[in-house]
Amino acid sequence: MKKHFLEIVLSIAIAIVLISCKSNEPINTSNNTAPITSNNPNSEKESNIDKKSYVAPANPSSTTTGSIKNTTCRIYFFNMAELKHYYIEKTVPIEDNALVSALTKELQSTSYNKEFLSLTDKIAIKSAKLDNKTGVLSIVFSDDYVDHMTLGTSTEGALLTSLLSTYGYNLGVNKISIYFKDKLYTGLGELPKGYFTVEYPNAKQYNP
Repeated sequence: MKKHFLEIVLSIAIAIVLISCKSNEPINTSNNTAPITSNNPNSEKESNIDKKSYVAPANPSSTTTGSIKNTTCRIYFFNMAELKHYYIEKTVPIEDNALVSALTKELQSTSYNKEFLSLTDKIAIKSAKLDNKTGVLSIVFSDDYVDHMTLGTSTEGALLTSLLSTYGYNLGVNKISIYFKDKLYTGLGELPKGYFTVEYPNAKQYNP
């Protein structure tokens, strides 16, 4: 009887020692993940958004910047001292596909050569439209550029050639109508078909 009693007491003592040792072991917290809490009632919905396809709503007070594409263009100019046409190959920034407006700004530039006949900067492009059926490119200027420039018979014709060649080459068209507001520009004569046929001058590339 005493033997069984000693075995029971010994077993209880060993169990107490094992429990005490285990409770003193250090706890590894490196792999524990804290619970995620949020005060945002939509946090559960937001966590399921595909961030790659998500587009944030635009700020109503902000302005949108259009896309700009750099395009190599050919710009024609008439040299008044030499009475010859030249062309310039240049990379031009095209904003929102407004190629005609960008080309017009280049034609208005006076930075290439002081002898080049540049289009007056007192006018702008109001619209440009290509008729796919007739192949006619209609360009509407804000005002009559002839009224703002001192042009003779030869210089007016030379400037017109520069415009037509520049627009025609870069847009791939050979029929162009030019309007000053709502008035058709006929150049120095009649325009029975209502458009100019692009005829490229004998021009050399200009190397400043």
